[in-house]
Amino acid sequence: MDERKQLVLLGGGGHCRSVLDSARRTGMYGEIVITDVDMAAGTEFMGSRVVGNDDMLSLLFQDGIRMAFVSMGSIKSTKMRRKLCQLAVKEGFEFPNIIDPSASVSEYAVLGKGIFVGKNAVINAGAVIGDMAIINTGAIIEHGCRIGCFSHVSVGAVICGDSDIGDSVFIGANATIIQGVNVGIGSIVGAGSLVLKDIVSNSRFIGPAGKKEINGRNTDYS
Repeated sequence: MDERKQLVLLGGGGHCRSVLDSARRTGMYGEIVITDVDMAAGTEFMGSRVVGNDDMLSLLFQDGIRMAFVSMGSIKSTKMRRKLCQLAVKEGFEFPNIIDPSASVSEYAVLGKGIFVGKNAVINAGAVIGDMAIINTGAIIEHGCRIGCFSHVSVGAVICGDSDIGDSVFIGANATIIQGVNVGIGSIVGAGSLVLKDIVSNSRFIGPAGKKEINGRNTDYS
């Protein structure tokens, strides 16, 4: 009998592929099932069974599954991720962290719950990672940084030392946040951007050196 933990992933799609692959690589989980509104119940996704939509959560909990993970990604809004989290909380599920075995996470970092850390990502000493954050493939979170709840640090992005990334922030692929910079709640930093100064909340910061900054345009983060 497989005595490993059972897990339900909330949301199929691209980000789910990464989460599912890393969850399996940890060896911690036995059966992993998926809920998704756009995938037919009874089908398979990367070898895992799709059990229906989010209405199944209550039945899954009654069947003995206690671990849930929000496997839907976010770019412009964290609204759906937050909704899925709230649904699972209401049913009583716990949220594990899924950390790919290839990632390097300092024992002196502080991690919340429901966090995804992808392949070859680095989280250095003194970093604090908030609940439900995504630290994607090859991203680097340097010493003393804070990454807010539901924030998404994309593939290859670098957050230099002692920077503060607010809640529900999206950092695009290969963007760099220079040391000590603050990025306000709900902001979006475009792919490849170089951030040299603080960014106010609900802003979009676009371009290699932030040549275009649009404030007050990204308010759908609650």
